[in-house]
Amino acid sequence: MATTAESAQQWLEEKKPSTEEIQSVITKLEARIEQQGEDDPAMAGSVDALLLLQAYLARAPSPEQEIDTVSESDAPGLDNSALIPDADPVELEAEVKRRAFEALKAQLKDL
Repeated sequence: MATTAESAQQWLEEKKPSTEEIQSVITKLEARIEQQGEDDPAMAGSVDALLLLQAYLARAPSPEQEIDTVSESDAPGLDNSALIPDADPVELEAEVKRRAFEALKAQLKDL
């Protein structure tokens, strides 16, 4: 069976391979393409499949994201009441905010 982007997409959808399995196939495709030459017309399907699998891995969540996904409602709340005196933040005028922003921007430009 020839390797194409279509067959790679079908494999991803039907088999739901692990990241390691996908990486293994990518490694094999890279070796095959390197051996035969990327410009070989017979390798066009393999190149397309390789690009599709690499893009799929780039979009896939990292293992850390899969293992521990805590929703915001489950996360402990942050008590910042001691950070703001009397829990009453200072309101700045728009012009003061703009000048402070422009000053910061100028400082960063100099770096």
